Amino acid sequence: MMKKNKLTSLYIYCIITNIINLVMIIIMKISARIDYACRALFELSLHWPNTNPLGIAYIAEKQGIPIKFLTQILIALKQLGYTQSVRGKAGGYLLAKAPREIYLQKLLAELDDQGFAIEQTNNPVVSNDIIQQIWQEINAYMIKALEGITFETLINRQRQHDNVAMFEI
Repeated sequence: MMKKNKLTSLYIYCIITNIINLVMIIIMKISARIDYACRALFELSLHWPNTNPLGIAYIAEKQGIPIKFLTQILIALKQLGYTQSVRGKAGGYLLAKAPREIYLQKLLAELDDQGFAIEQTNNPVVSNDIIQQIWQEINAYMIKALEGITFETLINRQRQHDNVAMFEI
């Protein structure tokens, strides 16, 4: 009987975990443009503090971003003050700020204001709808979790990952 209760608890835990993962995907779906903007900034962050600009084709290739979207995205990021462009044969883009000054949550909010759209559920809110309240709470937790993440955090994670991968070889 004890084994059955433990298995049932484990089964319920797995179901709840899967539901939470699905909810996170449903509540805040990041658009492709926001994903591409983050990837472009990430590539530029990896290049920081090098003062040689990265070409659009290089960024596109390294991060798997279609060039036609990347050009528009880099212009928007420049208007927001995240990047600067360098003209000429050896031109391209650089970060306008240090990676430690670029917060993911702020970036997402500014991109959303620019029409990059963070898609959210459009379910009508009923004042006593417990499920909707839970979705809103989870969304608030996700936003709070993003507040402390900078592009320097992402660079450090990538470098840590690269060191582990190199060690395994």
